[in-house]
Amino acid sequence: MANESDWDKVVKRVQEICAVCEEALLSGGDVVTALTFGESGFVRRDLHPDCYAGDGDAIATWRWKREKELRPSARRLDLGFLSEFFKRLDGREDGQSRRVAWIVSLLLLRKKILEEVGRKVADGREVLELRFKKTERVYEVPDPLLDAEAMASIEEDLSRIFNLEQTVPPPADGDAQESA
Repeated sequence: MANESDWDKVVKRVQEICAVCEEALLSGGDVVTALTFGESGFVRRDLHPDCYAGDGDAIATWRWKREKELRPSARRLDLGFLSEFFKRLDGREDGQSRRVAWIVSLLLLRKKILEEVGRKVADGREVLELRFKKTERVYEVPDPLLDAEAMASIEEDLSRIFNLEQTVPPPADGDAQESA
């Protein structure tokens, strides 16, 4: 797992310039984000729609519009995209993908998008058997045996990948909030 400084250097929560033409991504403008898996983990690339020509190595891509201003409320996770992301992680055997698939599957279970159809034990690990509601396809997700720290780290990485956290400017002097 990459440490915080590596994450900031490689992925960045919100990129200010297009990864292809290196021109500014304007506030209020459309952006295409491509997520790939590199040697050190997930890599996020933000691009102008005209600069995106397809990325055969991308695990996932999505289009979004840059905020005109920072909002004080947190963004909501796009569950449709998260579902597609889960499907694309299926069959990947590397440890990082397995860990992320486990966390994503738990999120989708909690939101009642996936349903548990069974459990089994394989290679000494519990395996969840899951499917999307109203479908027959069953996905097997082995427990990666994460400790609480590893689970929190992956959740934090997913939050950064999907821009779920936003920085809100601190209140100006004199705007101190009263405690109730």
